[in-house]
Amino acid sequence: MTLIQNIYIGKVRNSISLSNKLRILQTSNRISAFDFIFPFEINNKAEILQAISTWYFKNTSHIIENHLIGSLDTTHVLVKEAKVFPIEIVVRGYLSGSLWRLYKEKGAKEILSQYGIYLPDGMQQNQKFPEPIITPTTKAEMGHDLPISAEMAKNLIGAEKWNFIAKKSIELFHFGSKEALAKNLILVDTKYEMGEYDDKIILVDEVHTPDSSRYWIADKLDLSNPKQMSKEFLREELIKLFGSPENIKDNPANHPFFKDEKIISELIEKVTTRYLELYQTFIGSEKTPLQIANEQKVAWPIFPDTFKEIINAAIMPKNVLVVGNGGRDYTIYSSFQKLPEVSTVFCAAGKRLWDSPKFANCPATDVNEIAQFAAKEKVGLVIAGPELPIANGIAPACEKFNIPVLAPSLACASLEASKIICKEIVEAAKIKTAKSKVISWSKLKLLLLNFLENPRIQDFSLPCVLKYDSLAAGKGVFVLSTHEDIKQALITIENNLPDWEIMTKSVEAPTYSNKNNEPYFLIEETLIGEEISVIALCNNEQFRLLPIARDYKRRNNKQTGPNTGGMGTVSPVELSNIIMEQVKDTFTKILKELNQRNTPYHGFLFAGFMIDKDQNAWLLEFNCRLGDPETQVILPGLQREFYIELYRTAKKQAFLFPEKNTTPFLTDSLKRVFVVGASPEYPEKNAPKRKLVFTNNISEECQFIPTAIEPDQSTSGGRAFGLLSSGKSISIARKNIYSQIQKIKLKDAENTFVDPHYRTDIGQEFE
Repeated sequence: MTLIQNIYIGKVRNSISLSNKLRILQTSNRISAFDFIFPFEINNKAEILQAISTWYFKNTSHIIENHLIGSLDTTHVLVKEAKVFPIEIVVRGYLSGSLWRLYKEKGAKEILSQYGIYLPDGMQQNQKFPEPIITPTTKAEMGHDLPISAEMAKNLIGAEKWNFIAKKSIELFHFGSKEALAKNLILVDTKYEMGEYDDKIILVDEVHTPDSSRYWIADKLDLSNPKQMSKEFLREELIKLFGSPENIKDNPANHPFFKDEKIISELIEKVTTRYLELYQTFIGSEKTPLQIANEQKVAWPIFPDTFKEIINAAIMPKNVLVVGNGGRDYTIYSSFQKLPEVSTVFCAAGKRLWDSPKFANCPATDVNEIAQFAAKEKVGLVIAGPELPIANGIAPACEKFNIPVLAPSLACASLEASKIICKEIVEAAKIKTAKSKVISWSKLKLLLLNFLENPRIQDFSLPCVLKYDSLAAGKGVFVLSTHEDIKQALITIENNLPDWEIMTKSVEAPTYSNKNNEPYFLIEETLIGEEISVIALCNNEQFRLLPIARDYKRRNNKQTGPNTGGMGTVSPVELSNIIMEQVKDTFTKILKELNQRNTPYHGFLFAGFMIDKDQNAWLLEFNCRLGDPETQVILPGLQREFYIELYRTAKKQAFLFPEKNTTPFLTDSLKRVFVVGASPEYPEKNAPKRKLVFTNNISEECQFIPTAIEPDQSTSGGRAFGLLSSGKSISIARKNIYSQIQKIKLKDAENTFVDPHYRTDIGQEFE
């Protein structure tokens, strides 16, 4: 398996890239429409598509080199691993499909605005263009691709490359049109994808198949109602069933029609018949798909069973449930709803301003109710976001129903639920951490008051750090450097301790305070240096590292002001080999210690470190979950192997790639910056509800993350929203965010506009 580099699951095709710059591409019998995979398969579709595509690759190689090396069998090919351009080149011969809908609804000006193409007014549906036109689009992970102009395409990949692929695309379209006419077909429009391989631009993916192209039957052509000879006929059948896709807000693949076996059977029969007709039209009866595959047969570079095993492991369950409704949880939800095979993502609890056709609400908050809901809805994977459901036992609750759940056991949850128990385990594992002292609240309060009167007492000195033993919603840690810090800490603890105690008593995970029936604290020595956040996916004694992030906890610039839940993050942060070895050693030791206690760890484990001037990595804390807001910059860049190992961890199965144990997960290599927009009062006091207002549209270069925004656009938390941007450098990502966040305002009950609070120095030191 050392050959395996990456795994891809698409709507119709799966593939595995290998270390020798090759890729195995599998075509499946799955079928998609309206950007969703439907819950039925089409007989023989895979071999028909592959036969047509390989035939066209062979017969267009005189126009442009392509990625095809040869066929492995009737549904698998071996291809060159090209670096694919982030653009789809759509060539159109007729005003049809989505271009016609845009023209009809918004006119020629909108075509000019989006694509930079002039079309005269008064054109009719399905009217032929004098010459084929190119309408490029971006390649969207989820939903529709976004239209761009030729000038924007040039900016993305360079003018010379764009001019070359545009020229070749027109040549390919003319060739395809000529071939189609010879078969009594009209090539209406098609898409091409291209990339670079060994400094050459080559054609990739598929070419002129009925899935990538729209064909009409030429004989007796009626432009008002042309007969389709492509995948478009599936769309027409679906529109007959449940109407125009523009009117469907939810995932159409989940439509009640598809619970009717008769409807599914009839659809399969109709579509299968059409694909067989297509094969006869394009290839004829002289050659079968097997004969076409055998003509260009090459040897498998890995065992076919290995390929099958990896692809099966890579496919996620149809239904996923995310527990939590904060910014981190939104990112988890977003990441899973982008996976093509995932049909529904349930979110517990409560619907905020989270929107996608795959969203589904789970109204429960109690972990046992959530587990019951998951069992009823046939959820195949539950992922816990916040600390409370983990500490309250979401793992054992789901395990009662045999539902795979990514959350540690209650015993392991004490690593976060009880700082004192965590300290005991860490010290037993011989992990480098700050010296500390355990003290009850009654004694601590007296100690601090005595110190304020007599700073020379022996039992206490500044600076130090106070940590409340159990969960405190991110507010239980106090860095004490001055007498004023002590006074403020006493006030905060007095005000919040009753609520903290209620929270502590409600958790199921063991805590030191519950065990002793009294609130306890740690007094720790202060560690000086640079903080880093490291998160690992831990599977018993195996672990894989997620990209390193830096979290900015203080409210204000230059790390000043009160601690918060996090005002922003950047990732990836490069660490020296010396630091990385200490980080890995920490995870190795803690997982071994937990396993020796018969409490193996399965889930995300967050480790906060302080790096001192001598390059020593001191453990500050463990959290039993993904961090917030670290998750927002970490998850978007992760590749399919992350989801594979996550799912296996939830099922208590060993990693599929054990040889990669302790190594970082693959990423897309982009830099990401996330900036939190908070209520001005945060975190000192609760903020009133305000309305979110956009003074202008947010650029597509930024993703708006509605952390605590309700469906009516009102805020429901201190950290209300965030902006995420990615780029080739931190500088580019920062520039994108800070040019856009100024467009967001908060409006109070008196209709007065208030600027959200945000730090302006997130990631500044990396520029």
